[in-house]
Amino acid sequence: MDIHVGIHGMRLACLVAVVVADSYKTPIPILKDDRTQNAYGEYTFDFETGNGIVRNEAGKQADGQESSGGWSYTAPEGVPIKLSFTSGVGGYQPVGDHLPVAPTSVPLPYERQDY
Repeated sequence: MDIHVGIHGMRLACLVAVVVADSYKTPIPILKDDRTQNAYGEYTFDFETGNGIVRNEAGKQADGQESSGGWSYTAPEGVPIKLSFTSGVGGYQPVGDHLPVAPTSVPLPYERQDY
């Protein structure tokens, strides 16, 4: 390895590390932080940050835990992300335009004959 390439690579790595570390110096304000909980296992929380992250959830004990909620934020690529979910007896069920969708079933080119 050429010593000059190694030094330039190290300088670049240090510069990237400084830029990334600098981005964590500015605190992100919490604009909203509401939480409730009662003796029956019911709860809610709702918060929002200064950089546009929003999160909420509500849940209760009903023959197991049932919850619903969601969050939204802007992805690093600038795409708005919005996800909602329910969970309970039917499992965790997220919904969002950014999530992949399973392919629809394709009919077979023939019909099975049971003999």
